[in-house]
Amino acid sequence: MKTRPLPYLMAFLLFMTCTGLSGQNAGSKAVKGSAAYPESFTVVKKDFDRLFLYKPDELVSKNNPYLDKSRVKMNARNGDMKFLKLKLNYFNDAVFMVQVNGNASTQAFIVSGDKSVFYKGHFEKNDLVMKKCTEDDIVNE
Repeated sequence: MKTRPLPYLMAFLLFMTCTGLSGQNAGSKAVKGSAAYPESFTVVKKDFDRLFLYKPDELVSKNNPYLDKSRVKMNARNGDMKFLKLKLNYFNDAVFMVQVNGNASTQAFIVSGDKSVFYKGHFEKNDLVMKKCTEDDIVNE
């Protein structure tokens, strides 16, 4: 059976637009302005895989400064599909969203409610590399 990622992507984008981005939560405050955000950063495979072990409302504790002290908003699994949403501490008013469709595809994005920062992820040598992009790059994905 061949998996078609387009319907999953459309569902993911619909979910992103419907959930809305709430303000900062207690224990999750912005630490840098958008000018200080890196052009790219990497999440090593071991850290990426462990993200799916956290429960909602738990704080992520990682060596990666971009994920450290982020709050898990959603961690869901349905068969071989997984969905993860983190309220990021490092980035102002931003969430990190990951949708894994079994072995077919993995979509990873960082979007901010104030439209100050957007990142799109892809895998290089099993590690997730997040690169700064525009909002259109994510919507057109």
